[in-house]
Amino acid sequence: MKKKRIAFLRLLVAILIVLVIAVAVMIFLFSAQDANASRSLSHDIARRLVHFFYRNYDQMTREERYDLLILWFHLVRKLAHGIEFMLLGLFLSLALHGLRIKKAPLIAWIGGTLYGVLDELHQLTVEGRGPMWQDVCIDSGGVLAGILLGWALLRLFHVIFPKRENGSPPPAPDVK
Repeated sequence: MKKKRIAFLRLLVAILIVLVIAVAVMIFLFSAQDANASRSLSHDIARRLVHFFYRNYDQMTREERYDLLILWFHLVRKLAHGIEFMLLGLFLSLALHGLRIKKAPLIAWIGGTLYGVLDELHQLTVEGRGPMWQDVCIDSGGVLAGILLGWALLRLFHVIFPKRENGSPPPAPDVK
């Protein structure tokens, strides 16, 4: 039974490592989009969200629609940064925890934040894009949010599946 549990945990850590790599690649690919492609994607998402949340959008004045779209455009762009890096922080912290790395949350936060810095520097090489220190702050906050989410999931897991002393089986149910 213990061998199966260890094999399962190893598989889980391997999956988490693959997810870390997948999210890092996704972040890189989004950052590699030129300014026009990036703006177009954000604008399309913002437009869909505005139409979903504001049923009276078509009755608004042109200026009201423009202001609303600009607001949602910026929200979409900043939330995308935060969510991408939240996923990176979540998977990275859980993978490091599974590898029994000491100070896994701190290492995950530093690593995720450094990746955010590299992501912004990468944008120097992309047409029409450039680094923004505000985005690094959002990225770092997203990583921290992912780490906190991972911590909460681990606590929940330990509540649902408490450790057994000396590998003893769970107590038998009381049947009367």
